[in-house]
Amino acid sequence: MKKKIKGVCELKNPKRSMILIVLLIIVALSGCSSNSVKADEIVEDGLIINSISIGLGGSEEDEGITVVTYNFNLWNRTNKSIMLKTVEPIISKDIQNRLIDRGIKLDINEKIDGNSSEAVAGTFRLDTKGLDKEGIIKLNINVKEFNIAFEQVIGMNEVNN
Repeated sequence: MKKKIKGVCELKNPKRSMILIVLLIIVALSGCSSNSVKADEIVEDGLIINSISIGLGGSEEDEGITVVTYNFNLWNRTNKSIMLKTVEPIISKDIQNRLIDRGIKLDINEKIDGNSSEAVAGTFRLDTKGLDKEGIIKLNINVKEFNIAFEQVIGMNEVNN
């Protein structure tokens, strides 16, 4: 008795095969788009600020001066040390016009090791003469961003064969 062996390439139902091919293509494409979304969301290295705290207070020396204090942690997510050179808060033009001291850039010159953080704190003074508490609040004194200058030693990667 001879058995008839059906070949792999022989198609029983061409409609079913087409559906299977379309499903495989959809799965492959969804896997590719899923990987690209994950790559966009993951930041492997860099400098980040997790939170910022701001305080407003009066000057003991002069009335009409508001002292703005800010604190944040700068996290070095790279694997290499960096040298933090300067930090300068970014403030609005209205607040810049009220600055008593124009030089609000901090000279830090501190080393931050890879995968560690450094606490940064600074102050600047504003001329708020003629403003009451509500007037000072209406100035919307916010410090959310900073210009940060740093140095990092980078060498050429060596490839082992």
